[in-house]
Amino acid sequence: MVSVSDSPSCIVLRLEESANNIPLSLKDNPSVVLDGFCNPLELQPFPLNDKPVYFKIYRRRWKVSGDNKHHSNRHNLHPLGVKATFEFATFLKEEVGQTLDEYNACWRFIACSEQEVVALVSR
Repeated sequence: MVSVSDSPSCIVLRLEESANNIPLSLKDNPSVVLDGFCNPLELQPFPLNDKPVYFKIYRRRWKVSGDNKHHSNRHNLHPLGVKATFEFATFLKEEVGQTLDEYNACWRFIACSEQEVVALVSR
């Protein structure tokens, strides 16, 4: 975890993949270098203190020095087509009977303006 942004209406946690987590395809190559980050993945887990929480996850990119081909790890962090963790998506579907969009619509009315969430997640 790199940072936490806590506003009155939501919490955003910035998570970055460890620089030591080199993809298996490059593990034994001595000339591997870090090459920035992939586009961030934004997921929603369970709320905390009655506020929506957003994970902003950055996966690292690596390359072989002198080569332009990028390599990154793939992680199975969320169900296909849903921007929520597996646990939270399952809970909403089975226990609450809502989709993530329906759940978020309720939160917008209660506490969180969408512009504020976008501003925090964009940081």
